[in-house]
Amino acid sequence: MKKNILVLSLLVICTVLNAGDYFIGTGTSTQNKVPVYGYNDYGWSKFFYTATETNNAGISGIVQITGIALKVSNTISSYTMDNQQIYLTHFYDTSYASAAVGYPDNSNYTNVYNGSITFNGPGWVHIQFTTPFNYNSSFGFEILWENHDGSRIAGPPSFYYTSLSNSSVYKHQDAEFPTSNGQRASYHPNIWIQTPVTDIPPAAQCVFPADGSDGHNVNISLRWNNMGGNPDHYRLWLGTNNPPSNLINGLIVYEESYTPTTYLDYGTTYYWRVVPHNDFGYAIDCPVWSFTTMADPTIYTFPWLETFDGTFKPSGWTDHSGGLVDPIVLGADGSSQWQQDDWLNITSTDKAAKINIWGPISGWLISPLLNISDDQCLSFDAALLKYNQPPTGTPHDTTGTDDRFAVLIGDGFSWSTANILREWNNSSSPFILNDIPEGGTHISIPLSGHSGRKRIAFFAGSTESNADNDFMINNVEVKSLLQTPVVTITVNNATNQLILSWEAIPNATSYKIYKSSQPYGDYNYIDTVYSTQYQTIVTEAKAFFKIIATN
Repeated sequence: MKKNILVLSLLVICTVLNAGDYFIGTGTSTQNKVPVYGYNDYGWSKFFYTATETNNAGISGIVQITGIALKVSNTISSYTMDNQQIYLTHFYDTSYASAAVGYPDNSNYTNVYNGSITFNGPGWVHIQFTTPFNYNSSFGFEILWENHDGSRIAGPPSFYYTSLSNSSVYKHQDAEFPTSNGQRASYHPNIWIQTPVTDIPPAAQCVFPADGSDGHNVNISLRWNNMGGNPDHYRLWLGTNNPPSNLINGLIVYEESYTPTTYLDYGTTYYWRVVPHNDFGYAIDCPVWSFTTMADPTIYTFPWLETFDGTFKPSGWTDHSGGLVDPIVLGADGSSQWQQDDWLNITSTDKAAKINIWGPISGWLISPLLNISDDQCLSFDAALLKYNQPPTGTPHDTTGTDDRFAVLIGDGFSWSTANILREWNNSSSPFILNDIPEGGTHISIPLSGHSGRKRIAFFAGSTESNADNDFMINNVEVKSLLQTPVVTITVNNATNQLILSWEAIPNATSYKIYKSSQPYGDYNYIDTVYSTQYQTIVTEAKAFFKIIATN
């Protein structure tokens, strides 16, 4: 069966409800058993809302319930549970008696939703029914929620509730779906009831980034929430102008989030606006929000050297747990076992970054953002030693056939094995990890083809318990392979010619010419010359050139 994937949207507060939207419950207590508990394979719960509650919320007569929202209390992202089935029926009591704890016959209910649900929180989660429920508000209604996912997931959603004695029953277990009796509880989830709308939707609510906030990364995702009115899509504007339009101009978006297709600029204020739409039209009076990205952290001055002699981790560096297998998922910053230690395990002021590889362990050490150019190389010292032994002590253990060390380069926002510059292992690589000597070796890797803002990552790890070795790196440096030509620019106004000239660079045999419209923008290759001069016709009001000596 094809699954309906429903992304549950986050909402921080509820202030204004559109006609067709009704709210019950204001409690701030939390629990994770009703309506669903994700840390069991299977389960069910049933809970109700009385006619008094629905009438006090503003519902009268016979209405069609088209969806509900429940309020998640914990921070959670993309928590997906498959095969969730939701049923509704009328309810005539004000509590569950002790004899009413059994699993009900769901054939007496209306199956309003059957599909997958992805939870994001904290905040409201909206569930749009695939089959509406015709509700007579002279009575209450009961929700039966069945979890047929078949797998447990750690970190399940919790829900805000307003305590009401014996207002719910639940049963959760592994192995198979339970049909035995559940247990009563006072978990009465706060609920948002949706019925057919009668007007255009209200303005959306800004979720992230908060309006007027700053210090955001350039790979930001925009998130907002509907405030009722059952929107079927949104129009999005984004720009550095106000009102915004110069980056995104009225793009139709169907989710309550959007990630720009290119990274934003550092140190820049952006403006954005979201306009919800439903069958009655577009919302009016939708505000423009703003945020500012963080100051540019990129290192532009080279040569750049990190000795690890000062505070560890050095400024701009991060370290993470995580394997070197796609898809690569890194742990939080600070979760690896990379640490500062004496270079070569010899007590001195010369320090290094070290990771002890002794069993199923892996760690990432990632550099600050560097403005790499094609004429540069990465160099560093590396050593492999027996745990806590200097080079004159016991030689390193060579039984670590699964041990790996790799250098990667990427934008730093995501990583994959395609980012590997070079790998050392003891099984299939031409670079043998066990050949790295105890006394250290100097390694140099050209960075041609990797220009732009990049981070360099050092990975070391093992999957088995065998060798017990210390792996160290020291004196990490990015520098030019050859000297950078000092360019003189002259313009012949009579012929409209631009002449670039420079002194010969020792050991250079040719020079690559690159051009850009911005000083720190992307430079495009235009020519290779074998002299110390390049001539071109002036065609732009402004241009920037870069000359790279090669051999």
